[in-house]
Amino acid sequence: MTSDIDNFWKAYDAGPSGDHEAAFAKLYLEPGSPGLQDFVKERISSAKALANAVDRSYPKFYAGIRPYTLQVEKQRPVILRYLARYKELYPDAHFPAVYFLIGRLTSGGTVSSRGLLIGTEVYSLGEGVDASEINPSFRRAMGPIERIPLIVVHELTHTQVNFFAKAKVPPMLAQILNEGAADFMSDLVTGSSINSRLKEFAEPRREDLFRRFARDMAANPKDASHWIYNYGSAGDEPADLGYWIGNEICRSYYDKAGDKAKAIRNIVRQDDTEAIVRGSNFAWLLDSPK
Repeated sequence: MTSDIDNFWKAYDAGPSGDHEAAFAKLYLEPGSPGLQDFVKERISSAKALANAVDRSYPKFYAGIRPYTLQVEKQRPVILRYLARYKELYPDAHFPAVYFLIGRLTSGGTVSSRGLLIGTEVYSLGEGVDASEINPSFRRAMGPIERIPLIVVHELTHTQVNFFAKAKVPPMLAQILNEGAADFMSDLVTGSSINSRLKEFAEPRREDLFRRFARDMAANPKDASHWIYNYGSAGDEPADLGYWIGNEICRSYYDKAGDKAKAIRNIVRQDDTEAIVRGSNFAWLLDSPK
């Protein structure tokens, strides 16, 4: 559903320059889809917060992204092709509604009980878009509108998880596996993922990154903040390296599995996270700290 994108630009045009709060409240948030209502709670917060982003934090950026957000519908054939491939690989897949929205540069996507919520502004880079106002770490995670199908597959995987399964690994590792599984399925379905950029940095540092991850997990098994959602503290390294860690564990488990269909089911559903780690080349993460 793309109606929220149209409503955003109606509100943008209706509000006076530098003061969009009232227009966003009346013309964008109030008539918003069920997905937008959930996205407000999860990522936007309020019309005031959205207006602060558009009018004060990133005015140059929002001024240039309109033509790209309006091209989301053109990605439908690619998305449908990927969803069909997903169903082939994981026949039990269910497909919630997908809501394409415009947020305040806090997230490219998340999920709620009502569907997939995609922040299309994060995937609106292109000619004429000035992204100089954006944190460089976050900017590196953004992309052109052609990456929208990748975030759809990523977030779709999050909706398939068995939330009643009890993780038998440290919470930090469970979080990493959850995000890694979404990237792994995106790679398997599409040949790429929203975090493909991480590979160039991470691959030459593979051993060091895994050892650091193990040390962090031993020190505080509940804290994944150095590895995911860390755009404000990543420094010179790419943010979200935990996505790569989790992807590599899932990939190793899948590669070693005799029954690929069963492996995919476990990766997608996260029924037995310990089995994923134990069945990979990284079982040592669950043993003594290295």
